[in-house]
Amino acid sequence: MSNKNNFSYLIRKYPLLRAVLLVSFIGVLLFLIAVISATKLKVPQITVIDPKVANPGDVLLIYGSGFGNEQHESFVEIGGLRITSSNCIEWSDNKIAITLPANVRDGLVYVVTQGGRSEPKIFTNKTAVPVKVISDPATSFPAIYNIEEKNQSVGGLLSIHGKNFGLMRNNSKVYFSFKDSESVQSVIQIYCENEDYEYWSDELIRVRVPDGASDGSIFVETEKGTSNNYPFILQSSIGKKTLLEKRTFVIDTSVELREVVADDDGLIFLRIPKPPVFASQPNVEVTLSSREPFIEEIAGTIVHQFDGEDIKVAIESEKTDSKTETFLPTANLNINHTFVVTTHAVSTDIKEHLVKPYSQGVLLSKMQQSSDSIYSLSKDEKIISLARSIIGKTTNPYTKAYLIYKYMVNNFAVLSELRSPDAPILDLIKTKRGDAYDFAMLYNGLLAACNVIVRPCAGILIDADSSAKSHWWCEFYVESFGWVPVDVALGAGLPFECFIKRTNIKDFYFGNLDAQHVTFSRDFNRLRPTVAYSKIVCQPKTYALQSIWEESSEKVKRYSSFWTTPNITGVY
Repeated sequence: MSNKNNFSYLIRKYPLLRAVLLVSFIGVLLFLIAVISATKLKVPQITVIDPKVANPGDVLLIYGSGFGNEQHESFVEIGGLRITSSNCIEWSDNKIAITLPANVRDGLVYVVTQGGRSEPKIFTNKTAVPVKVISDPATSFPAIYNIEEKNQSVGGLLSIHGKNFGLMRNNSKVYFSFKDSESVQSVIQIYCENEDYEYWSDELIRVRVPDGASDGSIFVETEKGTSNNYPFILQSSIGKKTLLEKRTFVIDTSVELREVVADDDGLIFLRIPKPPVFASQPNVEVTLSSREPFIEEIAGTIVHQFDGEDIKVAIESEKTDSKTETFLPTANLNINHTFVVTTHAVSTDIKEHLVKPYSQGVLLSKMQQSSDSIYSLSKDEKIISLARSIIGKTTNPYTKAYLIYKYMVNNFAVLSELRSPDAPILDLIKTKRGDAYDFAMLYNGLLAACNVIVRPCAGILIDADSSAKSHWWCEFYVESFGWVPVDVALGAGLPFECFIKRTNIKDFYFGNLDAQHVTFSRDFNRLRPTVAYSKIVCQPKTYALQSIWEESSEKVKRYSSFWTTPNITGVY
């Protein structure tokens, strides 16, 4: 009998042998399954990063799963930058610790292994985010010893000597005095804007005198504390700017996202415009937010983020008992803010004959700071031809601005209702009728076409009955004086009731502004996308000029949004 037949005979004869063989087979099968499962690579998952906002050099902790117990060829990517292994402090299957490199950027954080690429989390470089200055008495305060140029005009360069200013400016500021009325006793402080700073070191600051500065004093504020006040005298031979009556407004803003459909890892970002602080708008406070912002302030906006968890919670709260629902579940999401904003009326008194053409340095620097999209209108042949026909041979920037203003208020009719957002601005030249947006943008284009430094402003106009509407006006620059406000639409007769009755409206709104303009934008605010390959939404012809209002990732299938014009709930 063969061995094969003997083995078969034994299996048939002994039941116990059959049972042992069956158990062995099952054990081998389970072992193979376990080996295959163990060798199958898992896609890494990030549950949280800490902190979400940090400086270069800080340690970033990434928690999740599927990272692998050793780094090998795996890596972390932040904002498109691959973090090298030399920056890795710890790598385990559930936790990664890295030191952020000096060139780290804002953006999405990924963990990449042989198992694939994780879903992202958002990281923000703290150096780009303004923070409140906190005094630290345990360290040395900044101190001013001397100012080289004792007398200087607006736009003039000051050299401030001292100590403990910091090796880099970061969020430090130089403050100047500004009188908020003709009373000597009433003085406030304004700080320089980013473009005013020329140089910053621990012992020397070079900064240009900001628009709105007056006689008084200057001081330096850093994260370590505030310096001594140092006397400063403003040269103002060309004229003077005065802040008159003051108003404080309580302003509510809101945005609603409707019928949101997104995957679990979908992301939506909202960029809420925040009113800027400057001389005639010296105080802006956020007194209420319906939801804690993702970033409190960056580039003039408050950033809110909605992720898949937010959408799930909203869907659960809106579910009904209907058994026949066949469409995808959707969510409605809301954001509300309350701002308290203080404004002043602006009055300018300029000696026109003392205004000179711009120096080459001022012209180039101010043109470079302005938005290309705004200045593109000035290159149109119709704009250039009309501007030349109005200004003739004059070279005085102030005279050019006044001649164009008078031409527009005398020859164009302003519409009380807004035209459609895609209506061409050049229609105003052809039909001689347009809305407040058309008036402001055409005035901006005409001045730019004849080399007058100008920028558009956007915000709300508050009527005497406390109603508000989106509105637009302009500011042009006079060297050694500063920015001069112009509201062509109101000068042309846009219906509006001021708190203080004024005569000769046509003349008033060239060089002056009432306290009922609340500014949300000074020039066009070009923002950087937060997410790569995201869908960008802009809100045209509204109360702020910015390139991004909404941003959604590819995993957001659809939604609709509704932005309201800011509502006035208090006037003081």
